[in-house]
Amino acid sequence: MSFQHSPTLFAVLLAAIIPTGTALAQDSAKAADNAAEAVKVEIATPKLAFGYLSDPKTPPKDFFESLFTGKVHLNNRLRVEFADTTGRKSSIAITNRLRLGYETKAYNGFSIFAEMENVSTPDERAYFVPATGDGSPSRTVIAEPPGTEINQAFVRYKTAGFGESDVSLDLKIGRQRIIFDDSRFIGNIGWRQFEQTFDAISINSNFGVEKLSVSYVYVWGVQRIFGPNGPNWDSESHFIRASYTFSPEITVVPFAYLYDFNSDSPINSNNTYGARVTGQIDRDKDDAEDVFFNYELTYARQTDAGDNPLSFDVDFFAAEGKLTKKGLGALVVGYQFMGSDNGTYGFRFPVGTNHKFQGFADLFLTTPATGLQDLYATVMFEAPFGLKPAITFHQFWSDQGNTDLGQEVDLVVGKKINANWSMLVKAAFFDGRNGGPDTSRIWLETTLQF
Repeated sequence: MSFQHSPTLFAVLLAAIIPTGTALAQDSAKAADNAAEAVKVEIATPKLAFGYLSDPKTPPKDFFESLFTGKVHLNNRLRVEFADTTGRKSSIAITNRLRLGYETKAYNGFSIFAEMENVSTPDERAYFVPATGDGSPSRTVIAEPPGTEINQAFVRYKTAGFGESDVSLDLKIGRQRIIFDDSRFIGNIGWRQFEQTFDAISINSNFGVEKLSVSYVYVWGVQRIFGPNGPNWDSESHFIRASYTFSPEITVVPFAYLYDFNSDSPINSNNTYGARVTGQIDRDKDDAEDVFFNYELTYARQTDAGDNPLSFDVDFFAAEGKLTKKGLGALVVGYQFMGSDNGTYGFRFPVGTNHKFQGFADLFLTTPATGLQDLYATVMFEAPFGLKPAITFHQFWSDQGNTDLGQEVDLVVGKKINANWSMLVKAAFFDGRNGGPDTSRIWLETTLQF
């Protein structure tokens, strides 16, 4: 046994050598007790996870303490994207996205969050970003411009209930990330290095009703994915959404999204009203080899609004079913219909995460004026070594005229190394028909976050 790890034993031995009652022995014993107590305190104090400046479970004593005892947020994503399309030179974008933020501790429900992000590349001439003019115009489009911007900056007030009531409130004012449901209509386009955020005031409450959620958002600005030099949108938009879970088998989400982007993008100004129904049917919750079925149904109607130069009424319908067997994987089959008004305007999602839908090759980020239909199927696997591969097949055709627009195959394999580190390989291969360009995209990326 080493004395340096046993201060109390060291004091006992020292007292045996020096006559009892001497000042030196008393001082040594006292010092040993203090050292032992310090060891106990060190052992009892929990080690903080990376980024936390104090124990997150301990509330601050005052507002000043809340400012300096919060959490540092870090996300770094390094990506290589290859892209090739008919009629253009191939592109390669090597980009690194660093996102750094700080969140204060909540004091009486109030907190502050601020976050910046930087995207850098060693060669921006190796690809093309039309929205900003970065890169070489002869190359295939890859929407990853370099730059630095404020990604989020907001004040938040959040409470689980006022007094003895169960009325919750979550209020944010400032630039913030907003994602509703599957991000089809409202999302952050998180796939791109610069994400989309909103200058907005957002309010969410359950009004004291269990399993109810009601949200209202007023947006005065849209910070899009093109960085500090990109075309952002002025806005006078209103997002209204409610959700009520009747049971695990059925959740109903009515919504009204009133988009108005003034003169910055009048063609995207519209009023969209609809409803979404989702649920999970579990064959046997006690079965270790469980099989369960998830479904999603969405219908929406879209009409022109604001300064939109066009007049239209178009419909959207989506249906998806997912059959999952634990330990094996899942099978997904779905269909999405984006209607056209006589070939002049197709149903749009101006602030949705559109990369997530209609194929990863990004050929239909904006719905064609003739509308779009997408029939797709996905097979997901649970493979050895924690790998999670998936393959998706899409068949596209228009609403107006039922013209064959092409097929696409998407592949993705993800690997979570640990709680903070993950890797991803992803690819999309689009075979265009009736004038549509053949397009291929391949991504390699690694992400570190805390």
